[in-house]
Amino acid sequence: MKVLLIQAYLGGNEAPVFPLGLACIAASIPDHTTQLFDPNTVSDPFTALEKQCRKYTPDIVGISLRNIDSTNKSKIVFYYKWLKKLLTVTRSACPARIIVGGSGFSMFAREIMEQEPLIDYGIYLEGENTFPQLLNNLDTPHMVPSVFYRCDNKILFNDQKTPVDINTTFVPAWNLLPLSPYKKGKDAIGVETKRGCSLGCIYCIYGFLNGKQYRLKSPERVVNEIQILSEEHKLAQFTFVDSIFNVPLSHAKAICHEMIGRNLHINWSAWFNEHFMSPEFIALLSKAGCTHVIFSPDAFANSTLQKLGKNLSTKDIIHSLKLLREKNTIEVSYNFFRNPPGQSLGNFCGMIFFYFYAKLLLKKRVHFEFSTLRIEPHTELHRMALQESVVTETEDLLEPKYYNNKKTRYLERPFSFLLSLLGK
Repeated sequence: MKVLLIQAYLGGNEAPVFPLGLACIAASIPDHTTQLFDPNTVSDPFTALEKQCRKYTPDIVGISLRNIDSTNKSKIVFYYKWLKKLLTVTRSACPARIIVGGSGFSMFAREIMEQEPLIDYGIYLEGENTFPQLLNNLDTPHMVPSVFYRCDNKILFNDQKTPVDINTTFVPAWNLLPLSPYKKGKDAIGVETKRGCSLGCIYCIYGFLNGKQYRLKSPERVVNEIQILSEEHKLAQFTFVDSIFNVPLSHAKAICHEMIGRNLHINWSAWFNEHFMSPEFIALLSKAGCTHVIFSPDAFANSTLQKLGKNLSTKDIIHSLKLLREKNTIEVSYNFFRNPPGQSLGNFCGMIFFYFYAKLLLKKRVHFEFSTLRIEPHTELHRMALQESVVTETEDLLEPKYYNNKKTRYLERPFSFLLSLLGK
């Protein structure tokens, strides 16, 4: 069969991110003829999509809905609004059956199936095994686990399957798209080292999407992929897409040692947990090519960190900053929430103090993002928001809803004014 895999359109306001999920799906169907299309890399995306469909005439169109919106960024963009037009253009240009998947879809699978009747099938959670199975059972989708499908005007769903063994999957098909549009952006091409997250952040959806148990990709397999990107695709910069790179710490160290052993000269970034930073580990990161360490403590005071389910302390945050002060080849980024649960005036002042303290120590090497806390389904934050009547049981979270601590709501306006003065 001829398969066209499409990345969901984000609206053109952001630098494109290479569709790693689609590259994994494409690699999983080597017996089919496959093309990839990313509307985020062209100037007239829907015209280009229509031309692609008419010229290629695919039998199957797969759409990856990676994100519903820009989640916790300070400037919120609602990506989901473009899905309907993407579906309409696709269906008008070719009679292919349409399959939608991706993390954004999985979070709201039934709602999206109900809202978008042009979707024939929906893949729930991981797709490397499900997608090829579905291609072999298009007329009998009830035979395939983790699939939404339509029958007699009803939306039906098969139970979830066993998680994917990521050490037996195919290497992502990076060759199906030119990498040049993504090389222009920072951290736009990703490498995956694991799935799952055992941490307990109350707002995070990763545990639902990938499980609470880690499934580790072997360090040799990880570095094989990096080597392909470096040597075959001449890539000079990539990012690890893990929720947290240095948990478990032994796995992160093994990957770094493998990169050093192969003498790979490639720069990279990742998200890190402050609790597991040390002088020895930072030196190892630098030697392995890390040029950007990203933290998401989300709060500064111990009481707020505890409320957010973080495994961190204020001491960890300050200590990691001081350690990175000594390594001037590494940029550092922090994400904080503006007004999270457990916030107080004192905690807020502590966070502002840390901002100026970090700027004093690292100057232009340190960057900050102050985000609004998005309420997502399948999370402890959603249950908390229900208890506090921030949202109701029947409220549709597909349209973004945000959590702001009622007790410190008075801080929001002066904080927004302060951020504007800081250029945020």
